[in-house]
Amino acid sequence: MIMYNTYTMLTESVFLAAGRVPVELPGSIMFFGLVFTIIGLTSIIYPRIFWYLRVGRKLQGAPPGKLYLWVLRFGGLLVVVIGLLMLYTTGTLNP
Repeated sequence: MIMYNTYTMLTESVFLAAGRVPVELPGSIMFFGLVFTIIGLTSIIYPRIFWYLRVGRKLQGAPPGKLYLWVLRFGGLLVVVIGLLMLYTTGTLNP
């Protein structure tokens, strides 16, 4: 909870320093945390989807490399960790 309070104070001071009214951010951070987690899990479970979106469309009939699929899975793992950290800072994952 200390991390959330520090985050709230920091964002409020940044908005006030910029001459703007602070905006309620935890809802949007929770939304993007969920989106990041879903995208990361999709990349871990189905890396061929992201391979096709990035490379496969350009190469007709070429199979993806095993190393490239593992790199996509690792990237998905990092995105899941970032998404879970975002959810943790909003208080969704901590009681």
